[in-house]
Amino acid sequence: MKRKILNKVVLFFLDNSGWRFKILLAGIILGGSLWQKPPTPTQAVPSYVLPDDTYSQDIYQLARSSTVRIIRDRAAGTGVIIYREGDVYTVLTNWHVVETDSVLQIMTADGQTYQLLQPPQQVGNLDLAIVQFTSFDSHQVANVATKNPEVGEKVYAAGFPLYEQNDSSVNTISQGIEAFRLTQGEVSLILPKSLSDGYHLGYTNDTEIGMSGGPIFNTKGFLIGVHGRGKYRDPDFGVYIFEDGSEPSPEMLETMINSSWGIPITTYLQFTSLTLQD
Repeated sequence: MKRKILNKVVLFFLDNSGWRFKILLAGIILGGSLWQKPPTPTQAVPSYVLPDDTYSQDIYQLARSSTVRIIRDRAAGTGVIIYREGDVYTVLTNWHVVETDSVLQIMTADGQTYQLLQPPQQVGNLDLAIVQFTSFDSHQVANVATKNPEVGEKVYAAGFPLYEQNDSSVNTISQGIEAFRLTQGEVSLILPKSLSDGYHLGYTNDTEIGMSGGPIFNTKGFLIGVHGRGKYRDPDFGVYIFEDGSEPSPEMLETMINSSWGIPITTYLQFTSLTLQD
């Protein structure tokens, strides 16, 4: 009796092997998909970085890792690491960021803070300064461009806004490096002669208070300048008068007012070369 039952069971599976096989195959596929290892998530591009065909996640990571926050009391600015020798790192920033009697601290991309090795050193009569710190950890050094960008070239400005984007009463110092911002734009002007303090490079990027001293990168990730002035300044204060005392044409002035301003890295390199030759 048991043998007859067993034979019927075997014959049943043989007679219905076609659809049984399909069910088994579907189960294997479904099981494989359920147990498949999930893909590694990529870091989302922040909403304030407007994506376009030149955007690169590598540029964002490079900017974030080489940009530092310079903190003093309840104020703060930005800087960029441009050189390393052993455990000593050199940061380039604006002179107006570090020209203070307050104690300065440098906060790197990993959230660590460091004291300055020595007082800030102004670069000539430019709104540029050098500060240094010592760290046994490895930090990203920005690649420095050796020539100026062209008008219309896309650029990225990095830094740490001092206030919340939608609330100017909220200070971001407590947020540390999480306040980092990268904005896109393009070169609007390369002046035939410099404004005061070495400002020579105009760009359409939106910038905020606190981003002064921050790096400006091109689409290849090279440092082309240091940001220092935002848009829409009152021309009556003389900020758009050339260093030699002359004034721009009305057409140029309009573009200048609608531009953020930085000092080209080539200006710094020229001064460094002269210093080395001396």
